[in-house]
Amino acid sequence: MKTFKEIVEKFESAAYYHTAINTFGYGSLDKLNDNQNIAYPLLYVRPISSLGVQPYGQRSLTFEVYLLDLPKLDRTTDIQTMSDAERMLYDVYTFFRDGAEQQTYEIELNGIVPVQEAFQDRVFGWVGTMDVITDSSGLTICNIPTVDAPEV
Repeated sequence: MKTFKEIVEKFESAAYYHTAINTFGYGSLDKLNDNQNIAYPLLYVRPISSLGVQPYGQRSLTFEVYLLDLPKLDRTTDIQTMSDAERMLYDVYTFFRDGAEQQTYEIELNGIVPVQEAFQDRVFGWVGTMDVITDSSGLTICNIPTVDAPEV
């Protein structure tokens, strides 16, 4: 089973793999709003929920995935900024779906919502809800850390 940490690191790898994404972040929305001096575009991941272990040996985690950028100050690039951010968000999805570990991860993009003039930096972009599904192999009593019982 892929751990939560490994899945977040996979999102981070997607950000560093993409030549247009400059920064990766993780955490709650207040942490996103408090970030200073971000090099945009930004890929930001916020964990939302988990259905836990499902039948057929799967585990699903749901994330909000933000792809945010700053348009130019003259506001002539708002539409282009939105368009570029949408494409980059789809690229992150594709990194999971078609990447080197495509047999390890199943990913579902359940919809995206525009973000306009949001947060402290007044950024534009998109937020998508992504379910990352991995198998739950390794969840067995044999892998529970135990203390050796004293000999009697």
